Amino acid sequence: MKILSCTSISIIVALILTSCGTEETATPDQATPTGKSMVATEKLFIQAAEQLVGQYSSALKSELMVALDNYGAVEAIKVCSRQAQVLAASHSAEGWQIKRVSRKWRNILDRPDTVEVAMLEMFDNPATKDEYLTCWSGPDTARVFHYYKKIVVKNICLQCHGDLQTFDLDLYKRIKIAYPYDKATGYQAGNLRGMYVVSVEYPAGEDMAKLLADGVNIVEFTQPDTTAGDTIAGDSVTGDTSP
Repeated sequence: MKILSCTSISIIVALILTSCGTEETATPDQATPTGKSMVATEKLFIQAAEQLVGQYSSALKSELMVALDNYGAVEAIKVCSRQAQVLAASHSAEGWQIKRVSRKWRNILDRPDTVEVAMLEMFDNPATKDEYLTCWSGPDTARVFHYYKKIVVKNICLQCHGDLQTFDLDLYKRIKIAYPYDKATGYQAGNLRGMYVVSVEYPAGEDMAKLLADGVNIVEFTQPDTTAGDTIAGDSVTGDTSP
């Protein structure tokens, strides 16, 4: 896969149809830090990002399944609205940041920026077989690594993201009240739901990258005496398990 530069939106858009599934070196004005050490660093950062996405998505799934199993979809909407952003914050530390975005967002905080829209377009392109994409941005003195992993709709997601006509009336009302500008319905299993976005500055995030790649849980490492959901307040629209 070609390593992309995030330095201009036009470059990313131009590469949408041509950048995936190829092995080539970026041109000098788009290049990431070079050399054998950088190849190793890129591999390390990808491994760390995969671990971080796994930790975050597992935490989200755990919260969702507890709500669904014990209270049903209506209560799951309430839990998701409180927990998703809290969990994203608790999994963002030591220079590492994680979030979810979607073109059909439920929570407006999950709306993608222009670069992220371009990456989502790449994932939607049939020519893109990759589960994740990466790119670099910033000046040579403070390069930022970006990792994007697609989120695919599963059958369980359809309880809250499928055809509105099939929703229970209470669930329908809850979504409309909590998310008056909701776009996140009408999906079918297998559709692209959105993507996880991870970013970290190089070389500042390298130490944490090594720990993540070794399987260290970022929440346990940075907040050993706290729990991700302890600081939840109110029932405002602050997040959702699916973006």
